[in-house]
Amino acid sequence: MDGAPDKDEMSLGTAGKSLPPRIGLALSGGGVRAAVFHLGVLRRLACESLLEGVSSVSTVSGGSLVTAAIFSQAGMKWPTSVDYLQLVYPELRRRIIAADLFTLRSIGWSGLAEFNLRLIRGRALVLAAMLERVWGVFGRLADLPDAPQWFINTTCIDTGKNWRFSKREMGDWTFGRHYAPDVPVAVAAAASAAVPYVIGAMPLSLPVTGWWETDPATSKQTHMKPPPKIQVRLWDGGAYDNMGLEVLTKPGRGLRSCDFLICSDASGALPQSGDRPLAALLSGRLSGPRLFDVAGDQIRALRSRMLIADISAGTVDGVLLRMGNSVRAVDVKSGTTRPASFYDGFQSDEQAQLALRHPTDLKAPSESQFDVLARHGFEIADATLTTYVPARFPKSSSWSDLT
Repeated sequence: MDGAPDKDEMSLGTAGKSLPPRIGLALSGGGVRAAVFHLGVLRRLACESLLEGVSSVSTVSGGSLVTAAIFSQAGMKWPTSVDYLQLVYPELRRRIIAADLFTLRSIGWSGLAEFNLRLIRGRALVLAAMLERVWGVFGRLADLPDAPQWFINTTCIDTGKNWRFSKREMGDWTFGRHYAPDVPVAVAAAASAAVPYVIGAMPLSLPVTGWWETDPATSKQTHMKPPPKIQVRLWDGGAYDNMGLEVLTKPGRGLRSCDFLICSDASGALPQSGDRPLAALLSGRLSGPRLFDVAGDQIRALRSRMLIADISAGTVDGVLLRMGNSVRAVDVKSGTTRPASFYDGFQSDEQAQLALRHPTDLKAPSESQFDVLARHGFEIADATLTTYVPARFPKSSSWSDLT
């Protein structure tokens, strides 16, 4: 894989069907690049007043960070489409371009004195603190609304499984599940973005009672059990699945918690080489050791292809929005022919590829970089939905109409 979209990765959907009312969102990792791309995708949905139809949100890494910020800016509720367009999106744009989320520059000399050894041994906790200060994230999982359900995906180092947080549940099927998680939203989101070695593991102290063994096939409780440990270490959810799909769909099994899936995949191109952890921290990049980058890229590619196969077979009703595709690329894949002048109103093929190659980091983008990434998400969502779900999206929306 060289990061360029290939035939199997291009966006597909279920043509000719009206969009069902329960929408599931899977928002991938990818640092600030992914966060801003997803904001653009949600902006396109808000144009059709569809945020009200979101029933479940599954997030990883950058997707988790920005979803935490969305809930916080909306007062610990899921925003209406109007509130998103008029309040949440403009405020998050202001915050994201104002300061780095996690670099030595953003931490500053006072932060170095405050965090001291945690910058060596507990950087994930420092990221949680910066998420509160810079992006305005607050509250605890119990403060989240019942709907939509938000699933925050991490990877448990101790079990090797997908450790998941939500309002009423945390754990994995091997370790056990607890149904009253008392965890700050910023900690859960930072754990989801704890890139191995660069950010490092999030240590999480656990309650000693209230754990259940669950059936791995049905997730139903079988019996109570003591936790095997009183602390776990959680890594970036992307080490297990950077697209956050598993809670919403498994290959060949259809959808859960939703009727229509929008998978927003803002995974970046495979970097040329992985930085050493210290060098990555100093530069603000989130690239881990080369082995993790290669493995993560292959896992993403396989999951993309399995999702496309299920969509093509009709097992899953949904679309895949793949960063790096241009509007022209969506048309080529679907066999749509348009006049050459049609594409003048959209980002070019080159701009789409430049967005894909935006670094995976937690630095503040410039205003122009933010707008390029958000517009890319908006336009790919628009092109994919109007092409593959024309009964629900018969008319294209223009980015320029909103700016």
